Amino acid sequence: MNLRFLPLAALGLVASTSASAATPTLFGQPVAEPSELTADESQRRRQEFEAMLTAQGLEVHGDVVGPRDLFADPDPQAATAEWDFPPHRATIFLNFFGGQMTNGTNSALMQSTCIPSSLKYPGFAGTEAQALAIIETFESLLSPYGVRVAYEKAPPPELPYAMVMMGGRPDIVGMQNGVLGVSCSSDCGDRWWRDTTLAFTAAASPNQVNTLSTTALHEAAHAFGLGHIDTNNNSPYVMHPYVDNSEKVWGDNCEEYNAATGDINCKPTHDVWCGGGAQNTHAELMAYFGENGPDLEPPTVEILSPEDGLELEPGGSVELKAAVTDNHDGVGWKLMVYKDDELVQEEPAFKFQTSWNFGGLPTGTFRLRVQAIDHDRNVSADEITIHVGVPAPPPDSSTGPDTTSDADTGTTPTEAADATGEPPTTGDDTTPQDGSSSTTLPPQDGGDDGCSCTTDAPTAPTWLLLLLAPLVRRRTRSRGRVLA
Repeated sequence: MNLRFLPLAALGLVASTSASAATPTLFGQPVAEPSELTADESQRRRQEFEAMLTAQGLEVHGDVVGPRDLFADPDPQAATAEWDFPPHRATIFLNFFGGQMTNGTNSALMQSTCIPSSLKYPGFAGTEAQALAIIETFESLLSPYGVRVAYEKAPPPELPYAMVMMGGRPDIVGMQNGVLGVSCSSDCGDRWWRDTTLAFTAAASPNQVNTLSTTALHEAAHAFGLGHIDTNNNSPYVMHPYVDNSEKVWGDNCEEYNAATGDINCKPTHDVWCGGGAQNTHAELMAYFGENGPDLEPPTVEILSPEDGLELEPGGSVELKAAVTDNHDGVGWKLMVYKDDELVQEEPAFKFQTSWNFGGLPTGTFRLRVQAIDHDRNVSADEITIHVGVPAPPPDSSTGPDTTSDADTGTTPTEAADATGEPPTTGDDTTPQDGSSSTTLPPQDGGDDGCSCTTDAPTAPTWLLLLLAPLVRRRTRSRGRVLA
């Protein structure tokens, strides 16, 4: 759900059981401690949240926040479209640690469209055993589908992943009491793969494991595009708008919408399977993510140009073009630049770009590497070497670099944004994938969620100019390494 509500009777319980202290660490990682907000600070944050909604043209419908057209009814004259997107593999990162967050649409940069401005988001206040129980619910209910669950640390930033923040209360972002979770990035069919949703786990007792896990999973599913269903009071379904502490299921039939807390999001998408007024949750999840199973095949990376060993004059320019494919949609990749065997640039392809322009290159030997990773952490790469103002070594003296030691195994949540709230120097993206983009970008509009969210682009070295280029061969290539 985008905003999850407790029954009134349960709200009384929350007031008396939610003051548990934050644990110092979980899974070996430090946990950001919560802080009590004064009445004035809560009011300020509420005003800031409402101002953000107005500025970005967003509406609150229960626990779903989005632009008006997200909740629009289908055109009665239009025939129901077929679902023609291939299923994609996915990863959900349950962030029990908290960290510095900013407004935006990229989970790898610790961004959320629910965050009006930079703030320190608190971590989970329960025990590791309680966190593991929540994780078990996620893994169990998502086991039929091609979705992986991460929780010990953030996945590598180049891997497209969704994130659920597992901590805090609604007033941390300026929302009213009684809300257990919120999603501000419902994008109808999960076509944008870097959503961040919020599960306000401190608004209920950590002993209410089913309540917390169902809420968190419900919010993540809203980001996929799923809406509220079932008008019965004691519903067995995850996507019911009200929560209790019982175990839930997805549902494999066309269940009637429940609009008790607000309008239903993504109705035209639900109509593909149910034809109007209802949602088949299992059918949609299967269409989005496909049937689960191990992925033993690594991606394929091929640098198309330039040729390995290219020689340039100092100050020269070159365009790198690559092709990345995989047996499952959803793979991610990054550009890595080494100068004289020192890593000087690492650029996740947040916008799925496959072309990069380099200009004004100084004297030296450069190794350009494109490295891809899939959701089972299979890694492959291709790379070339270019020589600027220096001759290439003769073939018999070139041993080539080790291409199996550069794979990134992931980052901690706080590595995605430092204590000042600034994003890392690995690029920026705030828009859905379009097949090409730049790592040196001006501010851009938000993605399918309708939010206009920006992040300043990082500053590249003065000699490195990465420009927008279209999609368009082979050198030292490594494939098949599996990361833990």
